[in-house]
Amino acid sequence: MTGNKILLNRAPVLTLWAAVVAERLGFDHDEALSLGKALAGLNAQSKGRRLGIFKPTPKEIKNVREGERGAEFWVDFLAEVCPQ
Repeated sequence: MTGNKILLNRAPVLTLWAAVVAERLGFDHDEALSLGKALAGLNAQSKGRRLGIFKPTPKEIKNVREGERGAEFWVDFLAEVCPQ
């Protein structure tokens, strides 16, 4: 007897989870969704590198990315759940 299987893309689930956490931390809805999307994207990128799917960035592009950037800030998603 074969069971029914559900195939789930975890990126939208991670995006939603991170957005809910960000909203509870005080970010508005649009900011929370942006943070959730960024978190899911970074997670996918790191997993792709570990699996060898994504190759390192060419040096020309890397030099452009190292240019001047805007303001930077950090958001601790698991600070309350996993204290350091």
